[in-house]
Amino acid sequence: MMRVVRRFGPLILLLCLVAWASLRLDLRAFAQSLEHSHISLWVLAALVNVAIRAGARAERTRGLLKSLAGRSPRFLGLYVDLVSAQAATVLWPPAGMGFRLLVLRQRYGFAGTDLVGEQLVEKLLDGMSLGLWGVLALTIGALPSALRLAVIVACLLGVGAGLGLLLSRVPAIKRRLPPLPRISLSGLLWTAALDAFDMLMLYLCLQSAGVSVSLHVILLLFVALNLAVLLPLTPAGFGVVEATVMLVLQPLGVPAETALAGALLYHLAVVGPFLLLGPLASVREVFAQARVVPAPAVAAEPTVEPSTHRSHEQ
Repeated sequence: MMRVVRRFGPLILLLCLVAWASLRLDLRAFAQSLEHSHISLWVLAALVNVAIRAGARAERTRGLLKSLAGRSPRFLGLYVDLVSAQAATVLWPPAGMGFRLLVLRQRYGFAGTDLVGEQLVEKLLDGMSLGLWGVLALTIGALPSALRLAVIVACLLGVGAGLGLLLSRVPAIKRRLPPLPRISLSGLLWTAALDAFDMLMLYLCLQSAGVSVSLHVILLLFVALNLAVLLPLTPAGFGVVEATVMLVLQPLGVPAETALAGALLYHLAVVGPFLLLGPLASVREVFAQARVVPAPAVAAEPTVEPSTHRSHEQ
């Protein structure tokens, strides 16, 4: 029974969320919100995701790998590899992380322990950044009661990530951990850029659906969404993201159907380009490997040794 729950639980939860939405929402109003959305804003959000956020993630990874191993892969190659890994991540995060580690190890020759340490530092940077955004949300405006706990949890998560990074430098703990890259200002800036452009995508997609909200609300939505998707409850987080956006925006007077349309557009802008580009990048790599055909071995003809014996006439 537990095996069935582990295997099909996320899919069952997703189906339950879809059934709940179909019973509680006006599907005609939802369809009209999607129909009247500004597709140009959605395309811009998708381009921001592929061209800027994916590039910033590749640059952050390059910097951490260089700090750890003294060398880093080329930007374009790493960008393509991370796009392929992101395609697997949006469907099932463990698969994406495993694929990412495998590619970086086999293609670029990084040690497995180095890659684990680099991945750990990336997670700590993401947690610290989320905590800083939570602190900013606490200071720039009043918080709805339903979101106060979420923002406080984000702040505590940031404190925990920072504390974990400090403790990782303690010699007694450092010996038990894989090698960790050094945190530099560029790594922090790339992490902040990733989050800032994620909020820009959220803003563009909500505007596309006709939802106009303040910068403070975008910040609250960003914090709430990052907490909601910490655990992969459903495939690609579908249903969880949409429910979170509706729960945040409904108390502000945004109709549930319009909020759902904006949330769905944002989710498609996040996962859609990678689900398209990821397989294309993988096919490109397959053809690149197929072109590298080893030269066939040339069969050497046997040579006959000259006879050293001479015939003597009798």
